[in-house]
Amino acid sequence: MAIIVLLLSVWIFIRTLSYGIYEIKQNSNKFGGIVTIAFAILSLILPNLVIYINGFAQ
Repeated sequence: MAIIVLLLSVWIFIRTLSYGIYEIKQNSNKFGGIVTIAFAILSLILPNLVIYINGFAQ
């Protein structure tokens, strides 16, 4: 289960990060790009952190 969550979050991170970079470069939307990149980082860290914490709780 943890491997599936890790792979899915990496896939989502890559897609969201690339869209954030696209927003900054093509649309000149720096605020939107930075928020999107921050969301990408959170989507990479938080699901894996929850899986890690639940592993110790059981």
